[in-house]
Amino acid sequence: MSTLTAPAILPSPFPAPRNRTTGFVNSLLTTIEVLSFTDKLLILISQPPSSGRYIHWVHVPMSTSSPEHAPQDPMMSLLPRTDLTATTLLGGTKREEEVVGQTLATVIASAILAKQPREERALVLGLGVEGFCTLTSLNGESLRDACVATMGERMD
Repeated sequence: MSTLTAPAILPSPFPAPRNRTTGFVNSLLTTIEVLSFTDKLLILISQPPSSGRYIHWVHVPMSTSSPEHAPQDPMMSLLPRTDLTATTLLGGTKREEEVVGQTLATVIASAILAKQPREERALVLGLGVEGFCTLTSLNGESLRDACVATMGERMD
């Protein structure tokens, strides 16, 4: 009777490339992490005390975007694209926070498409922040730029 030997287990990094950055929003340490999968970009935004607990998840398919919807005017590029539709996956029990979360996801997806027009992966945004005021503070050019900078070049 032959005995089987156990395969060698080799430690390896998490299989998806990831980038992380931190900064302050409303005097709260805010962490943005981007995980790049072959079929989706997962962006996680968290602040204490909810760090690690993502209470709102939003999905934006970028494969349905149309190049003719890309704004030509640089001032218009700050607005979310009208051809992108965000959908709440989990959370969003308060309507006003759901709208802000969906808008934030659409702004981020618009920024990604401005930098990488051929991007077709879905964006999944996880928010671990407390309160409507924090969400509205996150919705801005600085957060959009931080997410795009955290992405770096396309990570296949």
